[in-house]
Amino acid sequence: MIAALVRRIIRLQLLVVMLFSGLAILYLVFPRLDARERERYVATWSKLLMACCGARVRQSIAPGAEPLERKMGGRLLVLNHVSWLDIFAIDSLVPASFVAKAEIAQWPLAGQLVARTGTVFIERGKRHAVHAVIRQLATKMEEGRRAAVFPEGTTTEGSRLLPFHGNLIEAALEAKVPVLPIGIRYLDLDGRPSEAVNYVGEVTFLASLWRIAGHPGLQVELHVLPEIDVESGGLTRQAIARQAREAIAARLNLEMDDTVPENLRRTRQAAAG
Repeated sequence: MIAALVRRIIRLQLLVVMLFSGLAILYLVFPRLDARERERYVATWSKLLMACCGARVRQSIAPGAEPLERKMGGRLLVLNHVSWLDIFAIDSLVPASFVAKAEIAQWPLAGQLVARTGTVFIERGKRHAVHAVIRQLATKMEEGRRAAVFPEGTTTEGSRLLPFHGNLIEAALEAKVPVLPIGIRYLDLDGRPSEAVNYVGEVTFLASLWRIAGHPGLQVELHVLPEIDVESGGLTRQAIARQAREAIAARLNLEMDDTVPENLRRTRQAAAG
């Protein structure tokens, strides 16, 4: 208990420093940098943030795949979703433009930080908003930048894989760029699956942050899988989503749960019109 309290005091103070330093960089440094230099700052800042949370990120490269750092140019990263840390784990290696719900843009300080690092915001439940986001993502990838999506549409406890929704994968088809599946797994220091990152159900961001800040440490595995060539074989976005899901499930040995949470089902039905 005392050790966890000490970790929380130290880490939360460091995270506050990271937040304000990030805002300072965005307003004072970013305007003078080109896109590649901004990516280097985002990667360094994300590495430091992960360290402040006691998390160490490492890649596990599947046969036929390459390390993320070698993947230059536009492409769409497709990932399973476990925690709010997922974004920073990826950004610590290869910064990408993620899709986030529009409410996050209104968060004090953190909303500004996320918005100014290339995040694309979506108004859930509005069909026209999905099309606008697809075009934004496609434009970024056409410019040679990376985009990233969580096709499950919500977080899980990491032991199963929900159905992958294919709407946002349409952006890769429009931009004619590869789709790169990546599986994310969190382990405790003893190598067992970690429950500290669980961000499901009624767990709030602050409750999740409190739990992670007091945890002894996390190992974050990014399993990089072979890319999917969207221009070969006339693949549809649904077929690409299914192929990416199966690859991640096989790599992480996860059960594929086809039961969609009710709140997510309602959102998807609204978006479909």
